[in-house]
Amino acid sequence: MATLEQALALHQAGRLDEADAIYAELIAADPGAIDALNLSGQIDLARRRFDAALAKFARARTLAPGFADAWMNEGNALRGAGRPAEALAALEQAAKRAPGHALILCNRGLAKLDLGDADGAVADIAAADAAMPGVKALRENLGVALKAANRPMAALAVFAANDSPGLAASVRQDLLDHAGAMADYATALAREPGRPDIESNRLFTANYDPAMDSGAIKALYAAWGTARARAPLALSPDLSPERRLRIGFVSGDFRRHSARHFLWPLLAHFPRDGATLVAFATDPAAADDWTQRYRGAFDEWHAIAELDDDEAATSIVAAKIDVLVDLSGHSQGNRLGVFARKPAPVQATWLGYGGTTGLAAIDWYIGDERLVPQGAETAFVERVWRLPRTAFVYAPQDTMPRTGPAPMLRNGYPTFGCFSRTVRYNARCLRLWAQLLAAIPKARLVLNALVFREAETRDLFRRRFAEWGGDAARLDLIATAPQPVTWAAYGDIDVALDPFPHNAGATTFEALWMGVPVLSKRDRAPLGRFGDSILGACGLGDWVVDDDAAFVARAAAAVADPAALDALRQALRARVASSALGDARGYARDFAAALRGMWRTKCPERA
Repeated sequence: MATLEQALALHQAGRLDEADAIYAELIAADPGAIDALNLSGQIDLARRRFDAALAKFARARTLAPGFADAWMNEGNALRGAGRPAEALAALEQAAKRAPGHALILCNRGLAKLDLGDADGAVADIAAADAAMPGVKALRENLGVALKAANRPMAALAVFAANDSPGLAASVRQDLLDHAGAMADYATALAREPGRPDIESNRLFTANYDPAMDSGAIKALYAAWGTARARAPLALSPDLSPERRLRIGFVSGDFRRHSARHFLWPLLAHFPRDGATLVAFATDPAAADDWTQRYRGAFDEWHAIAELDDDEAATSIVAAKIDVLVDLSGHSQGNRLGVFARKPAPVQATWLGYGGTTGLAAIDWYIGDERLVPQGAETAFVERVWRLPRTAFVYAPQDTMPRTGPAPMLRNGYPTFGCFSRTVRYNARCLRLWAQLLAAIPKARLVLNALVFREAETRDLFRRRFAEWGGDAARLDLIATAPQPVTWAAYGDIDVALDPFPHNAGATTFEALWMGVPVLSKRDRAPLGRFGDSILGACGLGDWVVDDDAAFVARAAAAVADPAALDALRQALRARVASSALGDARGYARDFAAALRGMWRTKCPERA
């Protein structure tokens, strides 16, 4: 019989099948062979066979309760299976048995990160780094934890010193350095060509870079799409134009996520007389109260997080999906590789991203006339399907506070604000906002983002604002959390400013619902037209302008009449609710009709 040492040598050489065969022999000969159990479980873990791995690790640590590695590996398998609380408990047991063990500390930190305890993650992973310095992967985890803890400058220092350009780029884009981010992503891809997460992050960041025009962005996406293209799967659908359709939605956000404010009203009111709705969930950890609510909205539910792209595509074909809707685009956790295989006759993208995917296998981008005005189709690889009224519907959180009076009535001066993520800020929009402050004496500007918890980040933004002509003494940088505190903070804002060239999305809806009108400047379609689409849909088209001079003039006019601004503030919530943005039933009807129309384009013409 082969020995454990021989199996371990094969394991370390990457010959996993041969190694696992020997582990199996050793376990069969001696059911108490804890090392073989642990090592065989590691192979299962690497292959994402979490149930098999967990069984082996549990057996090993039951046989040897002091076996810290088995506890650690069990924790890692539980993390992979989307069971973070149980994972942390197992890793706590491992830490008790091996205090100061660097890998256990690191993995415990990652489990804390899964549970939202970023500060705890930083403490654990920093301790692991101190115990085992010079390990690149460990340092990367420290930077990731620092970023999650909203300490981007500290994270960037770690990533830069560790020569981790892909991760450094993900922080630079939040620190007013889109050009540096794009350069770092290019460096990362030169080292690891075709790595999907880096490719998508680079494409995503291009939309925020003020130096890039629509043509350059579309070219990047098209090149990516061409490289990712796959031969379409063989399909033989019944192309009857009016038959009942099986409509699939692919998302990692079937959970408590901001997407629920836009997705849920569609699903809750989707007309079921002609459609069967099927979910394909891509997040292994999605298991909260909203996940259960989503499960009830779909006729069928498929978890595809643990399937590779080929397997996931095959499962979609087996489900006989007629129209498949992507809800992620290039955002985190997307499964565009599945869509590249064309597992459904008709494919469309909507909601979670906003721009072209670059994939010719996706037939349609779902927008509206303001979001994608005539002539702007050139920004897309997909064809554009315009909904008749608006591309959005909104269901606010029912715990959002009441609208208060305009703060300038009590302050005697106007306060402008933006609560968007800092990735949307750049020299162009901050220069314009600086001009606005210069034109309106005593006015203040409030920027609200979690990264402003870090003093170094606040210093950077104040310094850049001053360099770009702004009065930094009139700039307030705040970080509010949790969400109810952020909603309440709109009580101190008179007018919200929409960033560009990439407009805000969810924060625009929240501002309006809290009674704060939003001033937007049109930029490149579609991401620079979110403001136009949202504001136009609720009768606020006069709050959308085309150039810098008009932006400053419109802002000045708005705050010149505090009583009128307050009257608008008190009426905004009702205006949004009674507009197309609040008409969930009508929106769902339009959306269902759009999908039916897309289906008909695939069907033979009727005599």
